[in-house]
Amino acid sequence: MESNSIQEMNLKSVQTGLLGKPIKSYFMILCFSLPVILLIGAYLYMTVSYQKLSLFNTVVHENGKYTLLEVIFYFRHFSWEMPGKAIYSLFIVGLFYYYGNASAKREKHKGGNIPGSRILISGISVAGILIITVLITVYKFGIIETLHGMLQYRTSEIKPVSFGSHWRNHFLSNIVLFSASAFLICLYRIVCCGGWVKRKYAGLYFIAGGLFILLSIAFGFSADSFKTPSYLGHQLREIFGSDIPITMLLSAGTLICLELRYDRAGKAAATYQQPTGKSILYLLRWLVPVVLISGYIIIRVLSLDISGEMSKLPGAQSWSVPDIFAWHFFEHSLDYIFVVSFVYFLYLLTLRAELTKNLNEE
Repeated sequence: MESNSIQEMNLKSVQTGLLGKPIKSYFMILCFSLPVILLIGAYLYMTVSYQKLSLFNTVVHENGKYTLLEVIFYFRHFSWEMPGKAIYSLFIVGLFYYYGNASAKREKHKGGNIPGSRILISGISVAGILIITVLITVYKFGIIETLHGMLQYRTSEIKPVSFGSHWRNHFLSNIVLFSASAFLICLYRIVCCGGWVKRKYAGLYFIAGGLFILLSIAFGFSADSFKTPSYLGHQLREIFGSDIPITMLLSAGTLICLELRYDRAGKAAATYQQPTGKSILYLLRWLVPVVLISGYIIIRVLSLDISGEMSKLPGAQSWSVPDIFAWHFFEHSLDYIFVVSFVYFLYLLTLRAELTKNLNEE
């Protein structure tokens, strides 16, 4: 009896933070608040840089043509990002099941607690974003150009088309994004949940990883990702100018929010276990590629003539590196909406199926 009381106290101490609120909630709030703060900060920085309070009609893009509003609704660019962001969404949902919530059998009245309307609306949102993107891009640039973008022929609007070039232009940054997301979810399970269990839909994680490998082979490997200045600079900006600080955090925050809302019924399957050496190895396995690849890219970029490289951009001759990063946070706005919507849809769909099956088996 005394041993059980101690175990319950250990579990409670891990799941509860300041003011008696769950640490999970703080983790979720952090995932949502940091991207918002970053976007607000980037906008405020640009108001000082451009000496304007309203920037939506101000040209900010490196091509010297697009205003901030056009950058936010950059449908053509998002058509290039679709394959990679779809696979990432599949990956992080699968990862959330691979490092799954270690909860016991659900109470019977909780199994069908996920409204089908939420799944339907989120699915319609995902389809709507994709359809609108394709229609607008076809209307403005034609079918051939739209296909070029979706099939990864484009790295920019001004460079010649080359099959797989866009995928290779994100090859290292995608590895960093995937690894950093795995590290974050694993850290969340250790710190906030006291461990994890492998859940039913963990296979999505392997499917997404397999698709990434297959597409990387299909689009072709090249040394450009590792040594070409434009590729290195672009990947560095992707990692720190959208992927990790916004895409990763928003998608993780969405999953944690949904889990807290729909997947918390029943008692804990096991009391909290202090992180073991094996748990730390899981973290290191994901952290090492993030540090090594990011470090490599940073070192290579710092060795370049940054001013000379920036002078090659049509509209950026007088801009600084912070300027280039500031508006880039907004260039992926449609990516953020798509990833959050797709993650929301995939997780609720699979979680409802899992809980419904659990009910049927009881």
